[in-house]
Amino acid sequence: MLRHWQGLGYYSRARNMHHTAQQVAGEYNGQFPSSYAELLKLRGVGQYTAAAIASFAYDEKVAVLDGNVFRVLARVFGVTQDIAAPASRKIFQQLADTLIPADQPAEFNQAIMEFGAIQCTPAKPDCLFCPLQTECYAFQHGMVQELPVKSKAKAARTRYFHYLVLRHNDTVYMRKRGPKDIWEGLYDFALQETGSAELSVASVVNAVEAVGGRLATDRAEEPTTAMRHILSHQKVEARFHPIWLSEPLDVKAAGAAGLVAYSATDIERLPKPVIITNFISNLSF
Repeated sequence: MLRHWQGLGYYSRARNMHHTAQQVAGEYNGQFPSSYAELLKLRGVGQYTAAAIASFAYDEKVAVLDGNVFRVLARVFGVTQDIAAPASRKIFQQLADTLIPADQPAEFNQAIMEFGAIQCTPAKPDCLFCPLQTECYAFQHGMVQELPVKSKAKAARTRYFHYLVLRHNDTVYMRKRGPKDIWEGLYDFALQETGSAELSVASVVNAVEAVGGRLATDRAEEPTTAMRHILSHQKVEARFHPIWLSEPLDVKAAGAAGLVAYSATDIERLPKPVIITNFISNLSF
């Protein structure tokens, strides 16, 4: 499944979609849930998505909150809570729910989102011709540029990946990435993550020996230049260290590290991060 999704990113969404499809088929007898409360039980469906589906598809009286709605509510009603703070969502949700009409929830949600996107824009809202001008707290108090309040996101951290591309004859050792980190369930190489862009030769030798490998002294190659990959909240700077082995890895040590020898055909079928795919495209077998 992940192999077909490869290159699109957001791999957790693919897993959630697959799980939810199974959930709908099994727990709901193939019928998609029709209420906000039931929609929230589906993996990967959050408050925004559940509210949008419930109101647009099933006319349930539940308000949708996106960036546009946060902005309109904060300005019109003078809400000064930080919209980036999780605790603030309840305040905005309660306010929006008091405004939404029971007989036209879909129209209300669509209208307020469009109003924020077209009229009450982030940088240059059209306040002069705004129909809510007289009721708008931000306009009346000169706070249009101050609202909504949103704390700055933390700067993306940089992670330094040193991939040991362990090769023996026509096979390359790869491993499946585990949970609770980026690229869960995708395949990459033996990895040394460090705090810097450089990895010493001694560290490389020690890492190879730790997985039961012996270097082929007649086939030394230089590491690649850094390849950078930018994700939502972090940056990956990867260097690949091609390493030829004089013999296959020790089975027990390789297994403990999750490493398996794959042929070129096998590797083609494996789901891989884009940065790994790009490197392999230039790898000769």
